[in-house]
Amino acid sequence: MYEFSMILTRLQAAIAVVSARERHLTVLLVAVWGRIARMRTRMERLVALWRAGTLPAARAAWAGRAGMVRKAPRFKFPTGRSWLERMVRDALPCGNGLANLLTDAECQAFLAAVPQAARIFRPLFHMLGVDPVPAVVRRVRPAVVVPTLAPVAELVGVGVSPVSQFLSA
Repeated sequence: MYEFSMILTRLQAAIAVVSARERHLTVLLVAVWGRIARMRTRMERLVALWRAGTLPAARAAWAGRAGMVRKAPRFKFPTGRSWLERMVRDALPCGNGLANLLTDAECQAFLAAVPQAARIFRPLFHMLGVDPVPAVVRRVRPAVVVPTLAPVAELVGVGVSPVSQFLSA
C-alpha cells in the first residue's frame, strides 16, 4: 500500500507544476492538491489501523438521519469524467497506476476488510478518467424494492361500479 502514497505524491507534483504554469487554474488546482493530500492522509491512516488490527467499528450510514445538516461545500469542483486528466496531462500515468494497484493481493485484502476505503478510490478514478472503474471499488447500490400497491377501492373498502349505473338512477 506504500505505492498508493507514492502515486498520489506524483499526482500532487504534476498538479503543482501545472498550477505554477497556468495562473488561471491556480485556485482550482490548489484546492484539488489539498483534497488529494487529505485522501492520501486518510488512506495511510486506514492502512496503519488495518495492519495494526485496530480498525474502528463501522458506523451507520448518515443518509436519511433526522436533524442532519449538510454544510455548503467550500469549493465547487468540476464534475465531468476525467476532468483532472484533461487539465493535468501527467495525471494519466497516476490513474493507470491506481488501477494496477488494485490488482495487488494485499490491496484487495485491504479493500475487503475496509470497505470505506473504496470511497477514497472512487472520486480519484472519476477525476482521472479510469474506465471502467474496477469492480473492487465500484459502488454497489441496493436493489430498489417497489411495493405493490393495492387498488384504492380495495384499500377504502368501496366497491367500484361503472358510471352508467349512477347516471341511470
